[in-house]
Order: sequence, then structure tokens, then C-alpha cells
Amino acid sequence: MQTTPDVMRLALVGATLALLALQPAFGQANGSGATNSVTSGATAAPQAQAPDQQHSAVGRLSVNPVTGQTTAMASDYTPLTGAERWKLYFKQSYWSAGAYVGPLLAALALDQSTGDPKQWGGGFAGYGRRVASRVAAGDVVQNSFQFVAAAALKEDVRYIASDQPGFTRRIEHAILYSVLTYNSQGRPTPNLANIGGYYVASAASTLWLPGHNKVASYALSDGSEALALSVPVNMFQEFWPEISRKVLRRK
Repeated sequence: MQTTPDVMRLALVGATLALLALQPAFGQANGSGATNSVTSGATAAPQAQAPDQQHSAVGRLSVNPVTGQTTAMASDYTPLTGAERWKLYFKQSYWSAGAYVGPLLAALALDQSTGDPKQWGGGFAGYGRRVASRVAAGDVVQNSFQFVAAAALKEDVRYIASDQPGFTRRIEHAILYSVLTYNSQGRPTPNLANIGGYYVASAASTLWLPGHNKVASYALSDGSEALALSVPVNMFQEFWPEISRKVLRRK
């Protein structure tokens, strides 16, 4: 499961280049007018929301089919209820396409391509073990820790999308919100539950990963890499409304 610095840099550069290539489309979308969270009114909120992000009973819990994340709009933020937290945990961890597409892609790009861990070999058998490891660490351990800790700390488990116009500002927001989230009052707060989940999941994965006996050192290195890789994932999540409309031709 361990990645190299080169792999992380390639992932970040690749995500940035892809977003730069689509920047004209994002600029047109921004031109419709994203509103500031302080000044947005009842008539402005629908303009800031993409169809898959509308705060209906279903839209509030909509899981991205690629990243496995859910988005909350900063321009019209409403905290999750206790029942919604439970439903979202189930969807993000087990009952959505994103719960499995993410581990499939991560295992292929980060583990299978580098042959890590080497004891699992190659081919479909090795890939299957790596996918299972990603699902166990990410969907089960990381999500379970994050949702429980976030409920106790009153942190939101969703990605908070920017309410500011401009491609650069939204990129900066996506980077910043790799370590921040909203509290129950809709104010920025350190995303301790999510960050802690990366390190807990990395430590837990030493129970089944071959060749890793030093739990603390592996958890520190692998958890830090997972945190760094959350940056390109957040960039993708931030621009998903434009990607789904322009690339996937969704209305």
C-alpha cells in the first residue's frame, strides 16, 4: 500500500494538468456567479449548486462515483443530522459505486504498478489482494474511525466546496480543505477526524500487510502519503460538477 514520493507528485501534477485543460469550462460556470456565504440569499443558492449537489434529502448524501466522497456547499451549508451521518457512513463505506471505484483505481495506480508489497506478486491474484487491502483500510477502518470521531468532535465528514469564483481560488480552497472542514456551526475547523483516520487505517493495515513490522513508522509514512494524496482527490471533487456536465455530458 505504500507509495513513493514520485507517485504522489505524478498524481498531483496529473490532476492539476487535467483541471487546467478544462479551465475554460470552469470559467464559464463561474461566470454564472458563485456567491459569498455571508451575502447569499434564497434566490442565489440554486445558482451555486450543481444538480447532484442540491440539498434535497437525496442530494445531501450523494456520493461521487469516482472519489467516494460527498460534497456540501459552503454557500448554503447545513450540518448533517445524526441520522444522515449514519446513512452517509453506510453509503460511502459499502453501498455506492465510489466505495469501490476509489480502491480499485488506487490499488491499480499506486500498488499494482509499483508491485507493493512485493510479497503479493503480480497478476490478478496480487491485484485482488491489493484491492481488498485498500477496501479494508479505507472503507472499513478509515471511514469507521472518521465518522465516529467526527460525530464526537462535531466535524463534517463531507468535502466543503468553495463558494468563491475563480479557478485559482478554488484550487487553493481544495488544497486547504484537505486539512480543514466545517464544524456544526458552519465554521472552518481542523479536520482532525479525517486526518486521524488516515494514520489509524495505515497502522491497522500492518495487521495483514507482509513485511511491515514497525507499526509506528509505517503508520506515519503511509498515513502522511494518504493525506498528501487527498489533495488531488479534493481538486477532482471541487470541480466534479463541471466535469460531470462538460465531460460526461450530464445536465
